[in-house]
Amino acid sequence: MNSSSETETSPRPPNFACFATSHGFGHATRAVAILRALAQNTPGLTVNVFSSLPDWFWTENLSPDIPYHAHQLETDVGLVQKSPFEHDLDQTITRLERFLAFDEPALEDTREILRESKPDLILCDVSPLGLVLGKELGIPTVLVENFTWDWIYGAYLDEEPRFEPFVEQLGELFRSADLRIQTEPICERIENCPLVPPIFREFREPPDRILDQLGLPPDSRYLLVTTGGIPQDFSFLDKLKGRPDLTFVITGNFPQLERAENLILLPHRSGFHFPDLVRASCGVVGKIGYGTVAETWGAQVPLFAVYRENFRESEPIRNFVDRDVPSLKASEADFLDGTWIDRIDEFLALPGIDGENRTNGAKEAGHLINSIENSMISD
Repeated sequence: MNSSSETETSPRPPNFACFATSHGFGHATRAVAILRALAQNTPGLTVNVFSSLPDWFWTENLSPDIPYHAHQLETDVGLVQKSPFEHDLDQTITRLERFLAFDEPALEDTREILRESKPDLILCDVSPLGLVLGKELGIPTVLVENFTWDWIYGAYLDEEPRFEPFVEQLGELFRSADLRIQTEPICERIENCPLVPPIFREFREPPDRILDQLGLPPDSRYLLVTTGGIPQDFSFLDKLKGRPDLTFVITGNFPQLERAENLILLPHRSGFHFPDLVRASCGVVGKIGYGTVAETWGAQVPLFAVYRENFRESEPIRNFVDRDVPSLKASEADFLDGTWIDRIDEFLALPGIDGENRTNGAKEAGHLINSIENSMISD
């Protein structure tokens, strides 16, 4: 039996905080992948996660392997979206003016949670709030990014000069991180910051199991259609029924799983692990953001890519896809009106991928975070 002194001096389990932007699901999936990689090398890890994403997202991606508490909190503004492809700069500025004052009453509750839980570090993707609170409370911070909001807003300065003070404030905040990890596809390379491969959630179920769960025969082929975590009405569903040789699995803001001829409509909370749906498909079609690109790259399937116009991240992502992923491009208009459907055979004829296993950047990010955590403890 341990003596009381031995019990008192035994190390407490590692405890992290995570602040994830809710601008789509891609940033949160990246944070999840890193937390899961960290948990493999950090027995007993517990996490407090702060975001305005629904609690089910964290339940499906962290539980039961990582004990966590989810806290509903606006951790970032990003760009206010009117649709997956349209943003509202005026509303973005209005919300930034309020948010970047960092004086919302809810923040006092967050400060208290951090004081009581005493996290070893704060992981931020790409939320500036976690960086502000880490600096204020003396908690080490880790920033994970393939872009930061000061870089995004900088592209709109000619059109909207009111972004200028936010660009300056956010640039200073993002530079304040104790460790800044950049990930491919990188938008703005920062010298002396480690760069890791694309970060994606690990796969769980083999493709044949996914086909079975979808109610499809073993030799079925399906295309996965997605606009990420932002709802979109699809006007081309009837046109897809003209391709009975294929099944189309469509993710979106549907109330429940629905089947209609060769269509399977999946709500965001479908019970399926999205990376498994990607890997079991014969290709992914839809709006391109970080999460979709990273998980398509990791699954080694082709991409029918629809890039957002007037969004600065699109060009670096497009360059990465052109180099490393078999792909076709469709304009926003062609995607929304279903013109892309006429090119499906061209898409299916794309050359295969080399088949080599992809190195998940989550593992490298986890090692980097463990290294800085151990060095701070030793200090």
